[in-house]
Amino acid sequence: MTFERNVFINCPFDNEYFPILRSILFCLVYLDFTPQISETTDSGANRLSKLKDLIRTSKYSIHDISRVELNSEGLPRFNMPLECGIDFGAKMLGPPKLRTKIFLILEKERHRYQGFISDISGNDIRSHNNDPERAIQNVRDWLKLNERKSLDFSSNIWLVYNEFLYDLTEYAKENHFDPHHINSITFMDLIELMVTWKIGWDERNHEIAG
Repeated sequence: MTFERNVFINCPFDNEYFPILRSILFCLVYLDFTPQISETTDSGANRLSKLKDLIRTSKYSIHDISRVELNSEGLPRFNMPLECGIDFGAKMLGPPKLRTKIFLILEKERHRYQGFISDISGNDIRSHNNDPERAIQNVRDWLKLNERKSLDFSSNIWLVYNEFLYDLTEYAKENHFDPHHINSITFMDLIELMVTWKIGWDERNHEIAG
């Protein structure tokens, strides 16, 4: 685990968003980055302590602010803007290494953020339109812009991701969990599955090419 390859993810934790989150996690694993994300069960002071460590050890950060509208109880969801602000504070006020941090801000619609968090203008802000394929393109293109090296096109990553989803469905049946429910498997387990699957996929394709 290295600072240069770690990507902190700040996003909504709900079933509606889960397809987007899962596609982002896979894109990062596919491109040999290490997703850093807190678990849905983390709360209170424990969560803030873990967030501090995740932010401090990650050069890259993805902040999805697409779910800040009022919830079913009429309350705003401020977790994502709060964590985004903490991360920006680390970049601006932290030691020299943290000042190299690079952010991607994700939204569901272009320019919607200007109505409630205009201070982030000038950063890399992209819209995914609640589409997992578009989210993969957003993340891949952002990393391409900042890494300045050869990366697979997002269309190829999307095709491989769908192969993974097929195998994930079969794996979920065998291990009795719901692959569509965000709380049915820990993010750590899901990321480990993706890493193991990607290693196997690479080996199969190497044999075919050989």
